[in-house]
Amino acid sequence: MCRLIPVALIVVARLAFAQQAGLPAPSAAADCPVCPELALVPPGRSLMGSAPDAAEIDATTGEFPTVAISFTRPFHVSRREITFGEFRRYVEATGAEPAPGCRVWLGGQWVLERDRSWRDPGFAQPPRDAEPVVCVNWDDARGYAEWLSKESGKRYRLPSEAEWEYVARGGTSFPRFWGEHNSNESAVLSLACDFANVYDSSAVDVYRFPWPNARCSDRVAALAPVGQYKPNAFGAFDIIGNAREWVMDCYTASYAGRPEDARAWTWQGGCELKGVRGGSWASRPRAARAAARDAAPTALRQSDLGFRVVRDYD
Repeated sequence: MCRLIPVALIVVARLAFAQQAGLPAPSAAADCPVCPELALVPPGRSLMGSAPDAAEIDATTGEFPTVAISFTRPFHVSRREITFGEFRRYVEATGAEPAPGCRVWLGGQWVLERDRSWRDPGFAQPPRDAEPVVCVNWDDARGYAEWLSKESGKRYRLPSEAEWEYVARGGTSFPRFWGEHNSNESAVLSLACDFANVYDSSAVDVYRFPWPNARCSDRVAALAPVGQYKPNAFGAFDIIGNAREWVMDCYTASYAGRPEDARAWTWQGGCELKGVRGGSWASRPRAARAAARDAAPTALRQSDLGFRVVRDYD
């Protein structure tokens, strides 16, 4: 059984690790003028996945059996999801304009709209620089990370699925870092809106998705500016909710045989389906958990799908 470490102790551990490593603080300054602000994630060990008897387990997405993952080295993670403004600077610098065409919620279903794109994902207002970039596919996200590597001289990449879940748990073993039982679909009053932008009462009248909503209001129907909600103990904002996030791994139907380290699980020659994590502004409470997972074709662009990056520790 994975022993739960209180959040307060995780914060102390992060501070101590930073001091021992000679770093100024757990949240590192950006590596370059166009680089995102980073948080330092300490080494440790954590369970990945859900137990077979977990209350909210989704048996269709392969979030089992649990695997104890070892993180022998620290790493950095972007504190926030990559924003529209950050991605725009990448496109302007490189000319790597993603092709148009993005799936948006229309008429009670996700529909591919050929004239939608990361520049116009179909919301009531044009995207703001501080909002997560969406309507980007896996290659778009990887291209941005490779550009950061060239700009900074550091190694940026998409997170492995294990790294993503470790960050999302924020030093806890809870389904959501803010509480063990809070914010599931039976919660009478949810705390989710203090920590995450998910499908809640603010969005019901606008979207009327055919699934349960969180019983709270964050006063935002769709995307929210990054960093608007409370971070977890690792200093990561919006790790659950707001935009779903690409990871490096090929999608697998279960964790059976998974390596017990933080490497991305990929195949030689590549794969058509990549992992997607975190839930979004459109997600029901059950899909907005640290262990919840999904898959998407690498070419998918959708108006609730973005990414964040990690950087190897020097």
